Parts: sequence; C-alpha cells; structure tokens
Amino acid sequence: MNSKYEYDSETVQSFFDNYYHDRGKMKWQGFYLSDHTAALNRQMKQIQHHNKLRQEQSDAEITKFLMQSFTYNQIVKVQLNVCDTDNQVEADLTGEVSGYNDDLFYLDNGKTFHLGDVRNVEVVA
Repeated sequence: MNSKYEYDSETVQSFFDNYYHDRGKMKWQGFYLSDHTAALNRQMKQIQHHNKLRQEQSDAEITKFLMQSFTYNQIVKVQLNVCDTDNQVEADLTGEVSGYNDDLFYLDNGKTFHLGDVRNVEVVA
C-alpha cells in the first residue's frame, strides 16, 4: 500500500471474514425501536390533547351557566367554537367567571372570551 487511499483486497476480505462481526438486524432494530417509541409518544400526546366536540348549546343555556359561575363562584369548563390549524377544537378554558362586560367574560385565571365564541359550558362539580 503506497497511498492511504489504496487498499489490499485480501487484507480487507480477511478482516471481514475473521474479525468483523456485523450485528445486522439487532443494530437496525435498535434504531427502529427508538424512532418507533418517539412516534408513539407523539401520537399519544395528540390523542390526549384531542378534545371531543361537545353539543352546541343555545345562548340562553350558555349565559345561564356563566352567570351561575359568576354568582356562586363555581368553576366552569368553556369550550370555544374555535379550531386550530389541524381543525381540532382548542383546549377548554377552565375557571370561575370573575366578571363580564357586555359579551366579554373574564375568568379568574386571566383568560377572556366573547359570548359569541362559546360552543358549550359545563359546570365542574
């Protein structure tokens, strides 16, 4: 061998025949398992984040539950009629109604929403 780029094919073949142990499938299963686990974890997060569409309530029902929360300091879960980029319903707003102004409602956690954006209100027991 005169150059570092030249090789002796007999030496190479001898190395592969006598010394090199290819783990073959075991090696690739390790890669697959890692990728598969990561994909399953992403999918599980999406499933847990996916909110079910609840029945759309009338403005009268929605107002009744919101005023009940305001009057009796009850916690409510508010589902808005707003979808994200994947056409999924956004996470519920949860808290007590601490105030309102016309059609704008304020929750005790600082979140606000308009009455016209509400799909469903549920009182948390």
